[in-house]
Amino acid sequence: MFFKRLGMALIIFGLAVAPLSASMVSFLVVEAGLLPGSEAAEYSNVWEGGLMGAFFDAGHIVSNSPVMRIEKLSASTLPAEVKRDYADAYTGGADYFILAVLEFKLQDRRAKPYEIHIRIFTTNTEQLIYENRFPAGNGINLQDEYLKAQETARTVAAQLEGK
Repeated sequence: MFFKRLGMALIIFGLAVAPLSASMVSFLVVEAGLLPGSEAAEYSNVWEGGLMGAFFDAGHIVSNSPVMRIEKLSASTLPAEVKRDYADAYTGGADYFILAVLEFKLQDRRAKPYEIHIRIFTTNTEQLIYENRFPAGNGINLQDEYLKAQETARTVAAQLEGK
C-alpha cells in the first residue's frame, strides 16, 4: 500500500514539474511604402502588440526587434534588409522568425496601412513555412485595429501548432 501511494505521488510530482515545451518566436514589424518623414500613426505598434499578445496567449515565448521602416522591401523571400534581425533571433534562441510587413498608402494625406504580409521562417534552416496577406488599417479606431491584429495573429499562430 505504501509503495502504491509513493508511486502515485511520484507520478503526480513528475507531471507537475515536467517542462512544458513552448516555441520561442521572434517578431519584426516592417513599415513599407512610406515616404521619408511621413508618420505611421500608431498602427505599427498596435499590430506589433496584437501579434505578440496573441502568440503569448497561445503559449509561445515572444521577443521582438524594433519596428523597421523601409521605403520598398526587396522581393526575396527573406529580404537582405532583415537578415541582421533574423540572425539576432537565431542567436537569441528563437525557433521561428516572423516577418510582418505593413504596407502603407496615402489616404486623405495620411499614411494608413492597407495590408499586412506575414511570413514565418524557421531560424535553424531559414525555411519559409507560412506566408499570407491580411487586410490592415480598416479598424474603426486603434482599439478595433488591435482586435483585428489579434484575430489575424490567432490565425497565424495556429500554423505553428504541432510543429
